[in-house]
Amino acid sequence: MAPTFAAAARDDLDRLARGTGGTVTAHRGGHAVLLRDPSGFPVRVVHGVPEFPALPGRAPLPLNFGSEPVRVNATQRPARRPAEIQRLGHVVLGTTRFRAALDWYLDTLGLIVSDFLYLDGQRDRGPAMAFIRCDLGSVPADHHTLAMALQPHTGYVHSAYELTDLDEVAASGEYLRERGYRHAWGLGRHILGSQIFDYWRDADRAMFEHYTDGDVFDAAMEAGWAPLSVSGLSQWGPRATAEFTGTNDPRVVVAAIKALREAGNEIDLRALRGLIKAMGK
Repeated sequence: MAPTFAAAARDDLDRLARGTGGTVTAHRGGHAVLLRDPSGFPVRVVHGVPEFPALPGRAPLPLNFGSEPVRVNATQRPARRPAEIQRLGHVVLGTTRFRAALDWYLDTLGLIVSDFLYLDGQRDRGPAMAFIRCDLGSVPADHHTLAMALQPHTGYVHSAYELTDLDEVAASGEYLRERGYRHAWGLGRHILGSQIFDYWRDADRAMFEHYTDGDVFDAAMEAGWAPLSVSGLSQWGPRATAEFTGTNDPRVVVAAIKALREAGNEIDLRALRGLIKAMGK
C-alpha cells in the first residue's frame, strides 16, 4: 500500500527528488517520486496524472427541520444498496516509530497537524497520535488526510471513504450487514474531525470507514491537544469495540512482546501501559 499525494507543480517533484535522493519517473501519464517514510511505508508524490471524470452521484436527501419543512407530500425511502463513494478521505497508519514518521511527513511533504493525542499522564513524551492535513493556505482542507498512531506493530489501520449524507452511511451499512460483513463500530460522530462514522471489516479483516460531514480547516487553524482514550473518540454513539481497536486480536500481544525486544522503536513498558490504559478508558 502506498499513500499518494498530488504536487501542485512539476518543479515540486524535482525539488523533492533533490532533497530526498529520489528519482522522478513517468507514472500513468504524468510523473512521480516514490519515497519511503521512516516506518517503511512507500509514499508516492505525483503530478500531471490525468484525472478520471467523476461519476454521477445523487444529491443529499432533503431534510425537514422544525418549522421550515422542505419536503412536502413526499416520503423519504433511501435504498439499501452499496455505498456511493464520493472519494477516499483519509488513511490511518500505525507505527512503532511515530515521532520520526511524524517529523518526516511534516518536513518532507509540508503537511500540518490538526490534532495531537498524548498518552494519559505522559504528555512529557510528546504525542502518540496525530491527525494531519494538507497545507493549502487559505483553502480549507480535510481535518485529516493522514492519521498516524503509535502502536506495537507497524501497519495499515483503516481507510475512510466519504459518502453523501447520513442516510447513505446508514443504508449502505445495512446492505453490508445483510451480506455478512463484520461490523466494527458505529454509527456515531467523532470528536476530532466531527465525522458521522460507521466502521466495517471485509473478508480479509481489513477495516474501512464510511463517513459524512467532516471538518475542514485552513492553515490558520492551530493544532489541538487531548489525551488518547477510547471514550475520547466519539461525541455520541456506542462505545468503541474490541473489533475496532483490535484488542481482540491475539496477534497484538505477540507484536507487543516483539516490539519490546527490538531496539530503535518507541515501544517501551511505559508506552505500552499508556496504550493499554487508553484502550480501556
